[in-house]
Amino acid sequence: MSNKWAITPEKVQTIIQKIIELSQPRKIILFGSYIRGNSHLNSDLDILIVTKDEMESPRKESVRIRHALKGTHISMDILVISESKLKELANVPYLIYKEAIRHGKVIYESI
Repeated sequence: MSNKWAITPEKVQTIIQKIIELSQPRKIILFGSYIRGNSHLNSDLDILIVTKDEMESPRKESVRIRHALKGTHISMDILVISESKLKELANVPYLIYKEAIRHGKVIYESI
């Protein structure tokens, strides 16, 4: 019997498509336990959304996207950052961006 909160490839694909439609990102990176292959029932899906331009409030954008994805039945951590800010912070120790870039998987990239 499957659990409605389980992270499945089909659910991930649906989430990615919705994010692309909502925010036209430059890049989407998945990272964390799902990408490492050791996710479990209580795991969340870690998503880094890279935007083309700076935005007034990346936090508000994250909340807007999370709200739009409400019916997916997956716990998610959604981070939003501009491409220029990500370049600036990519190698700063102890920030999650470093892990996402080094160990994550780019699953969408616009041309």
